[in-house]
Amino acid sequence: MENTRLFRCASCGEEFRLGEGERTLRCPSCGSKVLILLEGESLSRRKCGGCSGGSCST
Repeated sequence: MENTRLFRCASCGEEFRLGEGERTLRCPSCGSKVLILLEGESLSRRKCGGCSGGSCST
């Protein structure tokens, strides 16, 4: 699916897709804002910003 992101709710485990332009990031089942991005582009689209741990691949 193009221009969608796959999320998993960290609270209830529900997996769902949201379109590229959708900015209301809440679980449709429980309403939680705590989501895990499983597939798709990051929302920030910015480079790391200087983490010194070396875990970022920029």
